[in-house]
Amino acid sequence: MAFKVNRRRFLKRAGIAAGAVATATGAAASAAPLAIPLPDARSKRTVSGIAAQPACCSGAAKLIFACSGSADVGKIADMASRRLTEQGVGKMFCLAGVGGRVKGIMDGTRSAQAILVIDGCPLHCGRNTLVQAGFKKFEHLCLKDIGMEKGKTPAVDQAVEKVVSRGKAKLTA
Repeated sequence: MAFKVNRRRFLKRAGIAAGAVATATGAAASAAPLAIPLPDARSKRTVSGIAAQPACCSGAAKLIFACSGSADVGKIADMASRRLTEQGVGKMFCLAGVGGRVKGIMDGTRSAQAILVIDGCPLHCGRNTLVQAGFKKFEHLCLKDIGMEKGKTPAVDQAVEKVVSRGKAKLTA
């Protein structure tokens, strides 16, 4: 939902007088309007009305999606995906963007050579998100299948490394 910002009220609450602008020397310059910072280029709307794609949302040859969930196994899935990205195995990508059918993320996912989905629990939310978005070719790793149970598996390095090892094997096969 968009809303309009009243510039005068905004400046008053920020403690800035609408006409006061300090120059580099510290003197007031009442002739120049007060500059309010604009959103950076990544968040501005383009002519077509689509926001510019930040670098984190551009595709890669191998993509990794994690259903991070809210349980311990979701945290492990997320941590493993990030570690796989740090190690250069693939690039963690936005599962919510696929669910929301965000054009740039959908295009990046379509152009991937390999996709790995890591689900923390047997509900398979990550896998289901990709299937419902029309993706059929991807590797799937469910932490339940490698002995990790929801609510009973602390997010420790040993558990994360186990998932990283399995994820590497699936993406390099």
